[in-house]
Amino acid sequence: MAGKLVLTYADYGGELSSFQVPILDFSAANYDANTTLIDTLITKIDALTDGLQVKQTRSHLQSGAGAGQSAIPTAQRESKWLISFSDDVTGKVYQREIPCPVLSATTLLQDIGGNANITDTVWTDFISAFEAIVLSEVGNAVSVIGARHVGRNN
Repeated sequence: MAGKLVLTYADYGGELSSFQVPILDFSAANYDANTTLIDTLITKIDALTDGLQVKQTRSHLQSGAGAGQSAIPTAQRESKWLISFSDDVTGKVYQREIPCPVLSATTLLQDIGGNANITDTVWTDFISAFEAIVLSEVGNAVSVIGARHVGRNN
């Protein structure tokens, strides 16, 4: 059974939005290695969001008070990075959203349609970290297909 990672971010108005993915399970044998992989993924996600991370839940640990707000006015939870990835065994496609995307770095976007420039270093670093620890819903390794900027009302 896979573990899970949940990151909760606050936007400029203090509204919350979360990012959740299944991750590798923790054991005594892999604790340090998996902790490093998760820490790396969180660092790479933080490079893609202007939201303030207010809470973090790992299958084995929870931290943060769950309150606060981003200091960046453009950090809005209705704006997201939509990450698409596929199960390496079944081919099933999954999607997850990272709230409050960084849009000030023009190299992160490929075109005016909102498609991410996944060849940019910030994206390639994120993809490497994501694929190293994230699993599909059935526990298989995954591969990132792409990302794009989207708007949501939740």
